[in-house]
Amino acid sequence: MYEIDFLPVGNGARSGDAIAVRFTRPDNGQLAHVIIDGGFEDDGDALVAHVKRYYKVEDIDLVVLTHPDGDHIGGLGSVIKELNVNALAAHDLAAHGGAELAAAKATTELIELAKSEGTAVYEPFEGLNAFSGALVIAGPSQPFFEQRVAEEVAREKAGTRAAAPKRVLREALERLSARVLSVFPVETDFDDSGGTNPRNNSSAIVDIKLEEGRFLFTGDAGVPALEAALDYLEGQGRTETPLKFAQVPHHGSRHNGSRAQIERMLGTPTEEERGSAFVSISKAASEDPRYPSPRITNAYGRRGFKVGETAGNSICCPSSDAPDRGWSPLPIVPPRDESIDDRD
Repeated sequence: MYEIDFLPVGNGARSGDAIAVRFTRPDNGQLAHVIIDGGFEDDGDALVAHVKRYYKVEDIDLVVLTHPDGDHIGGLGSVIKELNVNALAAHDLAAHGGAELAAAKATTELIELAKSEGTAVYEPFEGLNAFSGALVIAGPSQPFFEQRVAEEVAREKAGTRAAAPKRVLREALERLSARVLSVFPVETDFDDSGGTNPRNNSSAIVDIKLEEGRFLFTGDAGVPALEAALDYLEGQGRTETPLKFAQVPHHGSRHNGSRAQIERMLGTPTEEERGSAFVSISKAASEDPRYPSPRITNAYGRRGFKVGETAGNSICCPSSDAPDRGWSPLPIVPPRDESIDDRD
């Protein structure tokens, strides 16, 4: 049995990540409870309430912070204080050359809070595992992480900020309805359009392997981080187990995927349904035809992974034997016109 819950976090044009997961452990048949990221600060209480209501527990085996952006770390303080968390996996920026970074204070405070609550703290580097290996951190390796931290420090010293995505005919596009197609358009080759920033590429990537298949949680990782994680998973033989679920990285950003990387992760195009994919995105952003990137969601869909989006709602990917909540079926992102994409 498994349940994967993406909660709606943020408001207006903001969106963040807050994920709750519970599954039957292959080793002992007991239920494991995991939280991956906590959304914004105001979202922590909602995440706690969700776990208590639907999972009916107050004990969490593991909390993973993928990276310390505010829309991922903000709600975890409430999680640590209001639930009984056995272990926290979070990178200590200050210990890896990032003490000067603004995010270092937040990570240090979260780690100190966890320790004060009696929670064991680990760093989510490649190979860290739990539940007899059912859950493994596929990336980053420590050297990869430290290189990304060094890049981020250099960017801050230089006063460099991540470039805002191009806005092509912003006002006109914002008035458009999404251009929905009956079938996926012919796929052309595409890259990550300049890629994402170093902090996103430092995201912890979580792989859970169950009897039903594998489940991959990507945070805001970009192509270099995902490729390194796939190298690790292949080397460990985990990719021999088919992928059942995939998180679309970074709210479906065009900067976090390429055709080659997505094909390596999900396989070649197929008419068969292989699995599910979720993307966290605010309701406001989902009403703009550019978000999530049509090029990205179409690439997932062509490969048999139907994409669901939060868009202001909690969404759940359950196994057939999970408790019935009486929730409505999830609308799937349809094939869309790829010419409406501000990331080309």
